Amino acid sequence: MATMNEKTHELAQNNAECARLARPIGSGFRYACLTLSSAHLHAITALKALDVTLSDITHTISEPRVASAKLDWWRSALHEATEQNTAAHPILAALLASVDAPTLKKLVPHLEARLGSALLELDYQGFETPADLSAYLDARGGAQFALYCALLPIDSALEPPVRTLGALQHRLHCLQFLGRDRAHGFIYLPAERMAAHKLSEADMHHPDAAKLFAPLLQQELADLRCDYEKAVSAVRQNNRYPPKFFRALIALDRARIRLLQRSSVDVISQRPERAPIAELITAWWAAKRPIPPAR
Repeated sequence: MATMNEKTHELAQNNAECARLARPIGSGFRYACLTLSSAHLHAITALKALDVTLSDITHTISEPRVASAKLDWWRSALHEATEQNTAAHPILAALLASVDAPTLKKLVPHLEARLGSALLELDYQGFETPADLSAYLDARGGAQFALYCALLPIDSALEPPVRTLGALQHRLHCLQFLGRDRAHGFIYLPAERMAAHKLSEADMHHPDAAKLFAPLLQQELADLRCDYEKAVSAVRQNNRYPPKFFRALIALDRARIRLLQRSSVDVISQRPERAPIAELITAWWAAKRPIPPAR
């Protein structure tokens, strides 16, 4: 009995650590998870915690060799978890405890893609073309949403547009946090697009960067919104009632797009963010109704 109690306590600690990383109080993701069953909640929280951890490695560790060593460790740990069912980290232990063997195998290619995107971030030298950016976004946000699809009861026809939504969600994140990311040189806008506006990455550090980039960023948001609504329409055509989790994420992303529109996409000199209560209300209402059409 003592051994069982110890295992139960350890699992509870692992789940709590994942929740701390993935579902902080006030976050939209926390509120999107409110309708998940216990099993799905723990698995999705573990996957999001892994996503956050990999992002922290590539965005906060200034020494490349240290960051590279950490990603190498995660590569080995993910291999042991998926191939040998052995967890070397609380996040992976929580994931293994919440999924069965067949589901775990479905996760493998998407986990590999997510790790690959982290390696790309570590070696980031800028994106030359929109196609280069799209490949990165699919491996980053697209793979993350594909992981969620593998866990939730969802029609296979919905998986491609949902994966597209994941890629676009990360593109939206990159836009919203562009002012922060430029400090460590991660400027996701492709060189080809900047050149069309007679700009370069160097201009991002100009004292008048907010003014210089305003037309480009407004066009970027308009293009992003158009692409996002196309993907949402593809989901609605198949099923207006996908899992509540995805409905909440869609509503939250649409709200972020509207927020950036109201701020005139001034993401360089400020960081537009929504209040936690607004995130909660948005996610709560989205879970109770079908996906609405674009406004």
